[in-house]
Amino acid sequence: MLFAVSLAVASYLGGPQTEAVQADDLAFLTGSWRGEVGGSVIEETWLEPVAGNLTGVFRMTGKDKVDLVEIMTLTETDEGLMYRLRHFDTALVPWKSEADGPIEAKAVLVDSDSVRFEFDESDDLEAIAYDRDDDLLTARVIFRAEGRDPFVLVFEKAE
Repeated sequence: MLFAVSLAVASYLGGPQTEAVQADDLAFLTGSWRGEVGGSVIEETWLEPVAGNLTGVFRMTGKDKVDLVEIMTLTETDEGLMYRLRHFDTALVPWKSEADGPIEAKAVLVDSDSVRFEFDESDDLEAIAYDRDDDLLTARVIFRAEGRDPFVLVFEKAE
């Protein structure tokens, strides 16, 4: 189901799930995913939830070189399920903007196969949203700036 439809249905039914999101709720992310964007190959892998945590890695490869590596965690905390993301080069040097730590967002479960990670209002990012439809996983990076379109990544299940 498309994320927009999921969000509309969730809004009609009273909004996203209000109970605390657990790591197990996001097991739909697990596995290896592969796609293409702008001539680059994108790959994302999520390990199964264990002890209140999911761990993921993302890689973007273009023109015979790795352009970007990300490490992501989803961890249960007192504030809720927190999404943490850090960008690296291939020497594992973090981006200068993340030298002091990862970017963070809070998970809001939209439905059984859709999640939205909402950032603090002071952040340039509004949200990162994932929606799974069978063997397709769509990620949308949503920006706060008016008129700036979301950055959309579409992955197919890789076996």
